[in-house]
Amino acid sequence: MIRRSLLAALALAACAGEGRLEDPPDATPADATVALDRPAAPDAPAPDAAPAPDVSPDAAPTLPPFAPAPATLQRLTRRQYQNALRDLLGASIRVPADLEVDTPLYGFTTLGAASLSIAPRAAEQYEAAALDVARQTFADAARRAAFVGCAPAAPDDACVTAFLQRFGRRAWRRPLADAELDRWRAVVSAVTPLFRDVWAGLEYAVAGMLASPGFLYRVELGGPDPADASRLRYTGYEMASRLSFTLWTTTPDDALLDAAARGELDTAAGVRAQAARLLADARAREAVGDFFGEYLKLDRLEGLSRDPTVFPLLTPTLGRSMRAEVLRLLDDVVFGRDADVREMFDTRVTFVNDELARLYNLPGVTGAALARVELPAAGPRAGVLTTAGFLTLNAHATVTSPTLRGRFIRQFLLCEDINPPPEGVQAALPLEPPDAPRRTLRQRLEALHLTEPTCASCHVRMDPLGFGLENFDALGLYRTTDNGLPVDPRGEVDGRPFRNARELGRLLREHPHVAECLVRQTYRYASGHLDTDGEARSLAAVTEAFAGDGHRFRAMLAALVSSDGFRYAGRAP
Repeated sequence: MIRRSLLAALALAACAGEGRLEDPPDATPADATVALDRPAAPDAPAPDAAPAPDVSPDAAPTLPPFAPAPATLQRLTRRQYQNALRDLLGASIRVPADLEVDTPLYGFTTLGAASLSIAPRAAEQYEAAALDVARQTFADAARRAAFVGCAPAAPDDACVTAFLQRFGRRAWRRPLADAELDRWRAVVSAVTPLFRDVWAGLEYAVAGMLASPGFLYRVELGGPDPADASRLRYTGYEMASRLSFTLWTTTPDDALLDAAARGELDTAAGVRAQAARLLADARAREAVGDFFGEYLKLDRLEGLSRDPTVFPLLTPTLGRSMRAEVLRLLDDVVFGRDADVREMFDTRVTFVNDELARLYNLPGVTGAALARVELPAAGPRAGVLTTAGFLTLNAHATVTSPTLRGRFIRQFLLCEDINPPPEGVQAALPLEPPDAPRRTLRQRLEALHLTEPTCASCHVRMDPLGFGLENFDALGLYRTTDNGLPVDPRGEVDGRPFRNARELGRLLREHPHVAECLVRQTYRYASGHLDTDGEARSLAAVTEAFAGDGHRFRAMLAALVSSDGFRYAGRAP
């Protein structure tokens, strides 16, 4: 308690006289102030809802002039925070597990981090974590010497100043201003006599920096745009932060900060050059996996629970294997082959272990490690929609759900809005009377969802897509009957018919909205806000470049992070 109280007092002293976050050196203070306590908009859609597209699917839109969205102040997500601490303090640092849990909004934790404030309990957790990791770093003499890079003899010697400058730039992702440097040197001076140890002074300075908004928040507010006074341009250091947290899910390295210092990140070409470097690094594979994990809701598979009497193939580790399969499939498309990312809808290549192979009826696979397999050409599966992970996530506990599966495709793969059921409408299917003739789930849904006017307006857009996946039960096991009757997997995608799941995947691969939607979803994840009408022109340019580059996902990421929408910010109202 003494240590924590001391840190709080020193942090207050270090920030004395500041009514808001420290501004980057070239920010415009009058336009850069963003409140920390900014609640989510009261009329925001449900966290997993995707707003309706801004354009008609049948008409070429007339796009408004480019107008960037105002900057948002984002708290680090839990993954970003953990990765940043390890990059700053060493890979072996033990990051405390008692941390604020991320809250996804519109499907992504980055949007939640830009919309929700830090609760008092979470602030205490961050403070305790900062003290803990600083103690770990300075407890061992050899480790702290390597970390600091010199041997401080007194609070005011050159070693202390050099370390604070170097660490401050990495931790806060920009150089410290002279006044900030003076205040952190004052922290070292204040603590050293209390413990009779200058190393203790440095330990508290590190803990204070890691508990400050300068570290916990991505302070990316923009500065004046020399070419257009009506908008702001993210500074070089802010672009370094935006690039690194998007493409690496961690804090910028020295090379990226050096590029910012040289002014290289002030141009789209300079951003593209650094994006190419970051995307060639192994950390980009983890970052892309994080995006697809959130996009497809794969974390929900970690706690997979089903009735083992209904699903005898269920194992305690099956959900984890399902998640790993989807991520490996996507990693193979994006990094392994750098192929058209739309192959995820119809590829016959996947990765299974023994328990997934049993579920898929694939012989010859043994062990818990994932192995690359090619699915049978005449088999029922191809692409991510026929993986057990996708099928299980979009089903009920014991039965399938064409509605859930079709809804996911409409909302998250095509970026179309699906309104919730009208108030008072019973969404659950009524139980079948004991003496009723047997019917498949499809027949029951068609009788209710597609004929009842209050239901049909929405369900006609969802259920016909989900019917294509009815050959797979709620655990993703292939079946030919439902309730003792033959399964009918026929359906249609916007007037184009298909006969089974594989044909559904091929139609989605070629759907004109799939690439556009993937760009929009990636932009939301990267920027931390929902795309606006004013950003439509920028996103359209990224989508066009995406198509021109063969729909390769890494090329699209490079185009997105160097786009006007990602490099500029609007002035706050």
